[in-house]
Amino acid sequence: MLERLMEQSVTAELHGYYGNVALPVEEVSRLGALPAIRRAARVAGGRPGWDTYTYLVDGLFIVRDRRRPSEEVRMPTAPVAARSRPA
Repeated sequence: MLERLMEQSVTAELHGYYGNVALPVEEVSRLGALPAIRRAARVAGGRPGWDTYTYLVDGLFIVRDRRRPSEEVRMPTAPVAARSRPA
């Protein structure tokens, strides 16, 4: 489940970077004990190459990829505002 959600959280445009999954703690706790879920998230994140970390905030269990993206991903060729303007 976690691995599938991680894969769905990234876009091709970002080349797999900036992954982020947030799930309600109640939903996650049904899968098992929190330390085991955190370990599972680290293992699942390792498959697509994430540097995974997890934390809890405001009732959410959050899994993030903290890798530093390549310059190509950080600095797109055109500013976002310019890409969204009609031609």
